[in-house]
Amino acid sequence: MSAAETGVVDVSDSARAALADLVSTYAARRPGWDVELGAGGAGPVRVLEAEMLCPGRPGIVDVVAELGGRLVHVAFGLRAPEEDTWFIPDGDDAVLGSLVDDDGAAVVFDATRDAAVSAMLLERVSGEVVQPSLVHNLRDDKGSVTLAMEDRIAFTVYNEVVDGPRPDLELFLALDEVGFNHLAAPLAVWRRSGRDLGVAQEYLAGASSGYALALTSVRDLYASGGPPELAGGDFGAEAHRLGTMTARMHLGLDKAFGRRPGDVGRWAVGIEDALRPLSTHVLERPDVEELLVELRALQVSSQAIRTHGDFHLGRTCRTDQGWYVVDFATGGSPTSMAGAVIDSDDEGPVYRSPLADVADMLWSLEHVATTAADERDPSGRDGLSELADAWVARNRRAFLAGYLGVPGISGLVPPGREALRILTASFELVRAAVHQARLSGN
Repeated sequence: MSAAETGVVDVSDSARAALADLVSTYAARRPGWDVELGAGGAGPVRVLEAEMLCPGRPGIVDVVAELGGRLVHVAFGLRAPEEDTWFIPDGDDAVLGSLVDDDGAAVVFDATRDAAVSAMLLERVSGEVVQPSLVHNLRDDKGSVTLAMEDRIAFTVYNEVVDGPRPDLELFLALDEVGFNHLAAPLAVWRRSGRDLGVAQEYLAGASSGYALALTSVRDLYASGGPPELAGGDFGAEAHRLGTMTARMHLGLDKAFGRRPGDVGRWAVGIEDALRPLSTHVLERPDVEELLVELRALQVSSQAIRTHGDFHLGRTCRTDQGWYVVDFATGGSPTSMAGAVIDSDDEGPVYRSPLADVADMLWSLEHVATTAADERDPSGRDGLSELADAWVARNRRAFLAGYLGVPGISGLVPPGREALRILTASFELVRAAVHQARLSGN
């Protein structure tokens, strides 16, 4: 793996002002940003640095700017007004405006929307050469764009950046470094001025989302009825393998970053503090009150490690080679709302019980079952709840069996089934409340 640490090339004041306007236009069109920044765009754009990655036509100028209290990163493609473009079909207008530089006037657009310019960008930051005709959009979310290049490279450009390393990329690279092979191998990291701007990695051909696989399984069960192990799409063996992979991830994170002594008492306080602003009525439920009493009374040794942070089926995929982790939580992930469940008094990395990740996945299994039931029977007249409960129970058991069966994992989790039940159920409460808060827009 190589790391492309590129330098900054200064641009003229007029070009800097034009780039600021282009960033503002880009932000106004970016899904999710328009809502967060508001109608006024959250104030003026301040261009922090601009690099002419590829001069000429076509060309690329790369910009990091400050907007609305966040750092944004945009790679702008440049073409002569009469040049043809190879825009990747996605329904968006990629042209953002115009710019005049030493090579004259240029039409400016989002570089990740033009296949030929995207190929140029990949070659510039990684050395990899691909055919533009074999470039297509793989994923586009609020914080990044990922392109599939010849179905052998997945190239991600981060649109939201931070000063210093990205927490999600830091976890990814550290796991790769210690030999955790349930990842799409990194090929190159794009950095400038200490900021992570993008990453090129192996493309996982034929991968199926963990969420899609689980959803297919539970849909098959609802269609056929009967015990989940007899349904055509039984997920039990996959849940077991997923548990095994999760334990290996935690052992890799322990090896990469070390562990700290856990404090169940602090976790109890953190869980209650996280729940209170999210879902006060949950704390008033008798079963929750009883669970939290059990948690506060729990006297077990425990360990805390760097965790994934938002671990669910949608962040995993299955290939012919096995299960992979395909995405990590960033510092702004929804579970940061439960950031009080930590073992650090400083501003450094969060260390939590690995059972917090386990609880996320257990919640995810239940979530997919209830989602499929609501989809198939919105009125609830078909009585799918018993089938859903059976599917969830079977796959939760299989996941935990796979997880706890990995040699070495017993050194990271508290001993005893009762402690395991209390802790996972408590962390799961937070995960469910975070999800509900997101649905309600809080």
